[in-house]
Amino acid sequence: MTDKINFKMLKPFGSTLAKAELPLQLISDFLKDLKEIRGDKEKSKTHDFGHHLVGAVKNEFLITPKLMLKWKQDFFNPVIKTYAEHHYPNKIAKKIIILSAWYVVSVSGDYNPQHSHTNFGKTEDKQPHLSCVGYLNLPAQMKDEKSHEKQHHRTNGHIEFNEGSEGIFTNALHMVKPEVRDWYLFPCNLRHSVYPFFGDEERISFSFNAKVEFENRKMN
Repeated sequence: MTDKINFKMLKPFGSTLAKAELPLQLISDFLKDLKEIRGDKEKSKTHDFGHHLVGAVKNEFLITPKLMLKWKQDFFNPVIKTYAEHHYPNKIAKKIIILSAWYVVSVSGDYNPQHSHTNFGKTEDKQPHLSCVGYLNLPAQMKDEKSHEKQHHRTNGHIEFNEGSEGIFTNALHMVKPEVRDWYLFPCNLRHSVYPFFGDEERISFSFNAKVEFENRKMN
């Protein structure tokens, strides 16, 4: 993939989030992979990842490693490298390691309680530095204006990030309305939650945890 990757940095509070638009081919590849996993009894067992996660969610499956590696090289690596070196200008991100990557298939009423990914690895070399979420399919019901939600505070299927304490000059919460193709990268210790939606369709997203290895930048 040689197309330019456009993304921006967001700073709603102390931590920085990066937001990018997923390639259409990536969405097609991931949805095809998920369909094959769910349609194969053996794969649906070997790829089951729900027992590692906290969400009250219907299905969570590992992304096929070969496919994840392809898009890591073609899309994710450049964004992660730029994000990491933006925070450490005197260092070079020499290696990016994906520790785990999974699909999240949510149905009506499913939710993800507030959590972070800091304790995901049991040993230091498995501790992630960054996490992310990308959106592959969203239910039409998430846009339903007839729900009982207050118009000034809609949460239907939204993700909310939480950091620190709110004050007169500080913001602690950042609510995001998901859109298909949106991809957000954020520090693994940033707490976040997903609100339930109610309807007949599935909300399909993916996430992964990554670790960055740095080396010092040579100064002239």
